[in-house]
Amino acid sequence: MSEAVEAANTSPDKRATKRPRTFKSGPAQGEPPALDFSTMEPRKQQVMTTFLAYRNTLDAHYDQRERVIKCSRDITALSKKMVFSLLRITQDSPEKVFKDVEFKHNQVLELFSKMSKEMQGSNAMKYNRQATPGIQEYIEAVGLWRFLQHNELITKKQVLESLTIESDGKATPLVSVTDEDYLLGISDLPGEVNRYCINSIGKGDRDAVSKCLAFLQMLKEGVSLVLSVRKYNNLEKKVPVLNSSLEKIEKAFYSMTIRECEMKSIDPAIINTSGIAVECNMDTS
Repeated sequence: MSEAVEAANTSPDKRATKRPRTFKSGPAQGEPPALDFSTMEPRKQQVMTTFLAYRNTLDAHYDQRERVIKCSRDITALSKKMVFSLLRITQDSPEKVFKDVEFKHNQVLELFSKMSKEMQGSNAMKYNRQATPGIQEYIEAVGLWRFLQHNELITKKQVLESLTIESDGKATPLVSVTDEDYLLGISDLPGEVNRYCINSIGKGDRDAVSKCLAFLQMLKEGVSLVLSVRKYNNLEKKVPVLNSSLEKIEKAFYSMTIRECEMKSIDPAIINTSGIAVECNMDTS
């Protein structure tokens, strides 16, 4: 208490004359302090050497893990751009759209080639969790590309072929694609197919809507069959989105069909007669 009162009564001039604190110089920020093993006992030296090796191993692991994560993020971003380009097919010519997508696809393959250097041997499964977001987004992009070009669902074999390069006359896959990666990748297709369907409805393209409906019905049947054999928690979470997209496309297709039937049931002569009557009334007025 007395110290607090004394500090409060101290004048500002006296406070300003206090000597500033000094700190001892040490190693640069981010650098571990240097250890002097010469003064340690042999047993302690052995323990410290072992732990330093552990530290270096962990540092290398975390650095490699971060490089895989960065590549996966870049692949995800480029794959999304591929999807955006493909959805413009209702506005631009297919040749122009597919040429743009081909260019972006080559850029994605360069990123996969970079990531494959970090995923050799056992590292392929060790860092699969960090790489799988980019792989799934890529499968979604090439799956939509395959659907728009050939009106079919891309297979896992075709995905692996697209990720294979020729090296010394031998086909080498850039990364490994698990069954779960493939299933989760194609299960994201309904949302993009739904967007393509909506754009096609605006253009009055009934054939495109029918194609989207048949594709999602086939996809739902396949996903249901897989889940009946084996349980995938992440795949089950995407089933409601699939059902919702399928329901929207069904309603849109049924509405277009009903309108076409109603228009066909109307006699064109009645429409022409009504138009003539309207014009006559306008003239007499």
